[in-house]
Amino acid sequence: MGVIAMAIILLFPFGFWIYYDIYKTPMLSPRLTEFYQVPFFKLVNQFGDTVTSDDLKGYVYVTDFFFANCPGVCPKLSSHLSEMQENYKTEQRIKFISITVDPMRDSVAALKTYAEKYKAIDNKWYFLTGIKDSIYSLAEKGFKVPVVEDVNGEEEFTHTDRMVLVDGTGMIRGYFNVVQDTLMIDSLYNSIERLLIEKPRS
Repeated sequence: MGVIAMAIILLFPFGFWIYYDIYKTPMLSPRLTEFYQVPFFKLVNQFGDTVTSDDLKGYVYVTDFFFANCPGVCPKLSSHLSEMQENYKTEQRIKFISITVDPMRDSVAALKTYAEKYKAIDNKWYFLTGIKDSIYSLAEKGFKVPVVEDVNGEEEFTHTDRMVLVDGTGMIRGYFNVVQDTLMIDSLYNSIERLLIEKPRS
């Protein structure tokens, strides 16, 4: 009986581990929704270098639309992104993309100044500009977010205040209104982490 008792005592932790692993481990959350495929785009960053959607393949990236003279929502978006890039500064698989809706004034030099204001990390956070019609088309038809020039309005442009999360294949995987709902920041972080461990579809 002593041998049997000793065997039970020794094997109990192993049996408990198997039970816990099979019955108590929570199921993985379902895949994030796949919304739209971002079309090919070709823009210029704050250093005057060309950046295309092909350059972002294989990277998870967060996108927002802004303009440097924006007095309202843009500084809030940029502050969030500045903090996020700092948290992911050692994670090479993540980038951040800010696209201006005011390319007439947001020159390469202006974007560089704006990037420096928010301590943008080189090759981590791109501020992009290009032809106005192309940018507006990319926003509305590609990222599926509104952008309207509001000549008589206080902010001059009406644009989305949502951040857009894109996976390594260029597929939009989430929209996050981080300005109006601060809890969405946590949701965005969680979604990024899920994409980093997500296995590609077979």
